[in-house]
Amino acid sequence: MAFGLNSDDAAAFKLLLCLAVMYGLMSMLAHSIVHMKFVKPLAIDAPLDRFSEARAVEHVRILSQEIEGRQEGRPGLREAARYINGQLEMMKERASDEFRIEIEETVVDGSFSMMFLGHSISLGYRNHTNILMRISSVDSRDTDPSVLINGHFDSPLGSPGAGDCGTCVASMLEVARLIVDSGWVPPRPVIFLFNGAEELFLLGSHGFMEKHRWHDTIGAFVNVEASGTGGLDLVCQSGPGSWPSRVYAQSAVYPMAHSAAQDVFPVIPGDTDYRIFSQDYGNIPGLDIIFLFGGYFYHTSYDTVERLLPGSIQARGENLFSIIKGFTNSSMLQNFYKQASPEITIHQDKDDGAIFFDYLSWFMVFYSSGLALVLHKIPIAVFLILPFLLNLRNFSITSCLATFSDLTKGFLSHALGVFLAIVSPVMFSILRLLFTNYSMNWFSHPYLAYLMFVPCSLVGLLIPRTFWSCFSLSQDISVFQASREVLSDEARFWGAFGFFSSLTMAYLLAGLSGGFLTFFACISMLAAWLSFSLAAKHYGRRSLRSILFFVLPMVPYLAYSVYFGGFLAQFLIEKTGMMGSIPPPYVCGHWLARSSILQFLLQIIVIGLAVSSQFFPYSIAAPKRVVLQQTYLTSGPNHLENSSYELSVVDSNSLIFLLKHAPDVANELQTDLDLSFETANLSRQENWLALFPVSFMFSRSLKFPAKESTSKKDIHFPYLISSKPQTISDHGSRRVYLELSLGSLEEVWVTVLNVTGPLSNWSFADNKLPVPEILAGGPPSYICRLSGASHENWRFWLEAESEEKLRIDVAVLDQQLTNEVKRLRSLFPDWVDVIAYSSFMSTYTF
Repeated sequence: MAFGLNSDDAAAFKLLLCLAVMYGLMSMLAHSIVHMKFVKPLAIDAPLDRFSEARAVEHVRILSQEIEGRQEGRPGLREAARYINGQLEMMKERASDEFRIEIEETVVDGSFSMMFLGHSISLGYRNHTNILMRISSVDSRDTDPSVLINGHFDSPLGSPGAGDCGTCVASMLEVARLIVDSGWVPPRPVIFLFNGAEELFLLGSHGFMEKHRWHDTIGAFVNVEASGTGGLDLVCQSGPGSWPSRVYAQSAVYPMAHSAAQDVFPVIPGDTDYRIFSQDYGNIPGLDIIFLFGGYFYHTSYDTVERLLPGSIQARGENLFSIIKGFTNSSMLQNFYKQASPEITIHQDKDDGAIFFDYLSWFMVFYSSGLALVLHKIPIAVFLILPFLLNLRNFSITSCLATFSDLTKGFLSHALGVFLAIVSPVMFSILRLLFTNYSMNWFSHPYLAYLMFVPCSLVGLLIPRTFWSCFSLSQDISVFQASREVLSDEARFWGAFGFFSSLTMAYLLAGLSGGFLTFFACISMLAAWLSFSLAAKHYGRRSLRSILFFVLPMVPYLAYSVYFGGFLAQFLIEKTGMMGSIPPPYVCGHWLARSSILQFLLQIIVIGLAVSSQFFPYSIAAPKRVVLQQTYLTSGPNHLENSSYELSVVDSNSLIFLLKHAPDVANELQTDLDLSFETANLSRQENWLALFPVSFMFSRSLKFPAKESTSKKDIHFPYLISSKPQTISDHGSRRVYLELSLGSLEEVWVTVLNVTGPLSNWSFADNKLPVPEILAGGPPSYICRLSGASHENWRFWLEAESEEKLRIDVAVLDQQLTNEVKRLRSLFPDWVDVIAYSSFMSTYTF
């Protein structure tokens, strides 16, 4: 780009620099907010009537460091239960006489079916531990409506579980202590449920709702979860009705909530106990509050206490204590039975939610869905009557139609710009792959994502503006007594306004809650245009001062969009990738849509391409996830047919990429560094039955021969046998009675059954079959997951509608590793997190 700039180019670069500084300052503010920099954690010696993050972190340290392995099937889970129980007993001992405190440890079992990750499965479970504490006043009754606080203390495979969900347990313990030590006696009972089987698909909460005597007293609940190690503690789901979100808006010390989150949460892989309480097995009003940041370490071995984001637990604890007060003091708190009454149901049907969002975690904006029906229609109404308003001085049907035509052109121009702003980074990403051997270079360097994609997005947004002059205006310049430039600016601005008002209306008609984002944009644009019009009379339309008066009313919206877009981008980077944000240069487009500015942005894009290609995608702070399964094919309790290693990844950089950068692993697996998927031995989907349905998230798995191990020779393998002779019903169906032994395995996490054939019924899930699955193009399959440690074998029956044989594939996931697998895992680089386990697979026909 030439250094000689004319005055217009110089002014454009000044504006670009000012906008860059403004967005930079807003980004710094947003970064400090989403990373809890504004929250001061209290020390371990803080007053007893205050929530202390340091005291909570000490609980996390014990649960994730001193106690090894809180997974189902491992001794650490039982040790964690004893620790929690001990802490609760100490609180009970020092509580004053004004309190009535009850502590129970229950063992739950049951069976049910559910849809998980889009797949239908049945679950059977036994011997899972729940720990409960009920805090109430001495004169409370057992039937009083209560508030439930739920969190799980089990952790996922291979993870210490400091964030997920040691932080949940620690927050609950510290809040319970705060209630006791502060002397605040809740006017309604508060129940803390520490459930021990959430990672196994919500079993602990299901056991509570189905079996515990307190479940029908619950009038409201708060489910605390973690999808990382801290940051925003966001209300991701709320309902039924608007009451839970209203209580949150009135109570939260550090509000962090967006009703838009409820629109996108159903499409995110995973689920929480919220669905058990409010949807599947109850209609209880509640909140689902989740830590969002630190997703790099979610479900990995790096989820340790050192990775917790300071201030996050402090904010969660203070919010939780205040929300408990809000719920227990509310006159709308009703127990579970009363909520099922016709009067309450009718009321909830009329109250189908609300619109709410926090502004930079400073305060909450909350309004009902009824008010939203009115407010969110205003922008589109303004847009539709604009042709009449703009032609009041020289009114005619022809001039109104001409104005509407120009506004439509502006609408389409902005819509095209938004489309290109989204597509341009995608095209740039594809182009980038031509110059580098791997993707996701930005994964461990988030700032690279902004350097690479934001200029692309801005270029895409400005492209339609550069071609605007090629289209003629429909309005007659002589009639309006205004220049073509003024009419063009109005058409582009109001076209953009129409685009956002249409989105607001679309949200409303779709019944979604995210319309507040575009509604906020519309209101800000109206204020900005009024301010700009007044300033233009004094300084001229092309004065930078007039632009300043346009930008100032937009600052609250722009700051919020940076905050909202920033946390969303960081969340997506940590989870899956990057989605560019779209700045709104409506009036500024005249200055920025210049060839010199576009050339400058294109040079930044080229620099981003060159720089990003030099960065490696992963690091210890942003590890690559690898699943290592040692598969044993067995027949009977003592016969091993074959053993193999099976590896898979869950992102776009394949195992081929991994093996090229981990030569020690490739050497141990005795494979060539130039391995390709065409020559490799691919692992079939059915080989990952033990992780069904999570295994559908894996990409192009590979299979390698395993080294012979001496550590598995003396064990008894799982096996399935008939427990008694089959019976034939009067209708001709036959019932097969089976007994499943887990052999001598000691750390079983889950057992998965895949039944194919003429199955018509079984003893699981209240004798109801789930929707059949089609695995790898095979016959219809019925999947059941069994969990829970016991010295007794699993006994069940299957019913076939014909004489055709039933086929049963059994996969048992055991967490004990052979020395050979431990050695293989140790050879992976430190930027790789390996989840390793053993899967014992066998097949039977009956």
